[in-house]
Amino acid sequence: MRNKIPHGDADCLRQDVSTLLRKSPLPKSNITLKEVSALRELRNDESLLVLSADKGNATVVVDTEAYEHKITQMVGDTSVYRKVTYNPTSRVTTKVNKLLHIIGDKELVAQLLPQNPTPPKIFGLPKIHKTNWPLRPIVSQIDAPTYKLSRHLATLLQPYTGKTSSYVRDSRHFVELLNGIQLQNTEIMVSFDITSLFTNVPVDEVIQIITTLLGGSTIPTGYVESITFCLKSGYFLWRGDYYLQIDGVAMGSPLAPVVANIFMEWFEEKALESASVKPRYWWRYVDDVFAVITRDALKDLTSHLNQVHAKIEVTMEEESEGKLPFLDVLVIREPNGRVTHTVYRKPTHTDRYLRADSHHHHSHLSSVPRTLLNRALALCDHKLR
Repeated sequence: MRNKIPHGDADCLRQDVSTLLRKSPLPKSNITLKEVSALRELRNDESLLVLSADKGNATVVVDTEAYEHKITQMVGDTSVYRKVTYNPTSRVTTKVNKLLHIIGDKELVAQLLPQNPTPPKIFGLPKIHKTNWPLRPIVSQIDAPTYKLSRHLATLLQPYTGKTSSYVRDSRHFVELLNGIQLQNTEIMVSFDITSLFTNVPVDEVIQIITTLLGGSTIPTGYVESITFCLKSGYFLWRGDYYLQIDGVAMGSPLAPVVANIFMEWFEEKALESASVKPRYWWRYVDDVFAVITRDALKDLTSHLNQVHAKIEVTMEEESEGKLPFLDVLVIREPNGRVTHTVYRKPTHTDRYLRADSHHHHSHLSSVPRTLLNRALALCDHKLR
């Protein structure tokens, strides 16, 4: 049982801490007055937006009008979104409440009930490594009617993924898979990627896949209805207008990653079973695939992958000068066919980390070099350390 401080003692302690904080001198600023002024001016300039880039831990400054134009163009894609004249929040909340009461577990229902829900909001992260910085759409689901229920459903579905032989957990797991492989002169290393996977996940089909997947499980059948509703009730607010997502899953939904993974497991099984020539190695992290296949079969395999499903477009990258990046690992082919590996950083990576003179806690500051060292030791081949 947790120890509780008596009310009188708690009030005294609270007062002492408040006094101590109020009287403590502020630490010396680690930025100059000119920098403070510049940041304030940038913040107040409505013609500019300061955003996080999609990758690389970069901060970018973009023209507000150009950013809003890109979002407006994006939500104007009628194959994915449909503009409506009403706020769906009330309808979605009512349906979520009904679905939760079907569950019957009062304690769980109390945890998952929406409290003062607000509409999801869309924003974009600039892909600065691509021409004209296209945006990656993110729909913030925090406080949305389906957020808590979707998060709960995602935890129920998670154990049903990651059981295929192709599954890659993370970069360290990928390095473990690489150990000991030997490439033939006739083989080539390639990576495959799905273009805009999340917005192209076919919702009706993935619901059927999930229904089959859960057929022999202990998860109550009522949960399939909840999953279906959460996947089909996506919507968001943009500049005062409401949009429904009519297909695909929104990045930002707790359900999106696990649902995308479930679909990709189905996709790769169907693709590889029907391929005329199968790759010797095929390892996948969500929608990124590392494969080894004979050079003369690569073109046919790439064409085949693009014919498996009408909504799925697969792009391919070949090794260059015996090197191929995958996740944050650079895979290197040696002349004897042996494979080595080291850390890979995209050209847009900023090398931006917590400064040693920042006002963060010492434990946070010391974790930066420790994390980088551990990453290097884990991802670098012994010969390249």
